[in-house]
Amino acid sequence: MAESPALDPKSPYYIDPDYESNENLPMAILSKAEDNYFIWKSDFLLFLRSKNKTGFVDGTIQQPEPSSPLYHPWETCDARVKCWMRSSLSEELLIYVTFSEAAHKAWEYLRVLFVPSVDFKIYELRGRLAMLRQEDGGDDSVGGYFAKFMRAWAELSEYDPVPECKCGGCNCEGVKRGKEAREKEQRYGFLMGLKKELSFVRTRIMLMDPPPSLHQAFVLVDQAESLMKSTRYSLGNRSMITTILSEKQ
Repeated sequence: MAESPALDPKSPYYIDPDYESNENLPMAILSKAEDNYFIWKSDFLLFLRSKNKTGFVDGTIQQPEPSSPLYHPWETCDARVKCWMRSSLSEELLIYVTFSEAAHKAWEYLRVLFVPSVDFKIYELRGRLAMLRQEDGGDDSVGGYFAKFMRAWAELSEYDPVPECKCGGCNCEGVKRGKEAREKEQRYGFLMGLKKELSFVRTRIMLMDPPPSLHQAFVLVDQAESLMKSTRYSLGNRSMITTILSEKQ
């Protein structure tokens, strides 16, 4: 006799006997005020993957017929996913889960609430990236600016990814060119947002041939900023930074 999916830890229908409805979820609390849907969604999906329950929100696991032996395990697992979801929402959003038929429906309600139009979201994110700058003076380090920059790009890539090749094993380089164009867009966007004190570093990096990757550009700028902070800035120090950048070419 086959083992019930509810007892198989590898099955999405597995009913964990150690389940806790008030489990301390390692994620952000979704809130309209925080506008943190992308971060919350990423955290929640990661948590569900650890439980093998993503199918209950992405629609790949459909509700079985009441007569199916999978109906009870589905009902229990779906209810657990909804409880986890409720535990990660601010109070004003609870209604979207409480009165939903299933976890997948609640997931869709929240998606539409925060991202009613993908095209508009792409436009909004590109506008945000165009305005993103490392603040002159203050404590806005290159590392902090880069983190904000990468978060915005991660969200944009969620809604506007580089097109994948669908030719089926062809030798075209469309995908490669698309990825190179995206990398170039990110690299120049990052460099153009640097504060004025680092303008000469930006210029040197832009003139490098071949150009560095986005991560390499960040490392170079971070090293230059650290050197500027650790020593009294002077023309001599600027010359030292220029020498370091030249050695990276």
